[in-house]
Amino acid sequence: MKHMTLATSLAVTYWIAAPAAQRTTQTPTNEPAHNVYLLTGCLERGDAPTTFKLTRASAVGQAPPRQGASTPTEPDVYELQATSSVSEQGFSSEKLQPEVGTRVELTIRPVEAASPAPPRPASTNVAEKPAESPRPRFTVIKLERLADSCK
Repeated sequence: MKHMTLATSLAVTYWIAAPAAQRTTQTPTNEPAHNVYLLTGCLERGDAPTTFKLTRASAVGQAPPRQGASTPTEPDVYELQATSSVSEQGFSSEKLQPEVGTRVELTIRPVEAASPAPPRPASTNVAEKPAESPRPRFTVIKLERLADSCK
């Protein structure tokens, strides 16, 4: 009796588990799982107090995604966002500021998307610019100085 119960439960387990083991739920993508990129370039101040730019940048390995309008005069510029709270992973403005004007190697990751902005009311008498998708911003998670100057 014990052998029959054991054999039956093994058969039922196999009958349930075999089809589930053959299913794949993930689809392969070209993006790395960790979304971390390595760049070299010159660190500069951005337009806002917590923003910086990496100019004359070149990727070491896989390049970050380039969404948005990249102007022909600035094809190798990446927007960097300093962290503003202790709970965020990355470098603050105070840690990035001393490196402005130097050639650096940065490990960056995309900034998590904030909640979408509320829609603006339509204006009938003002000509609007065509919508541009903004350049992606990245957070610096590792910084190494390569040279004292960007010259």
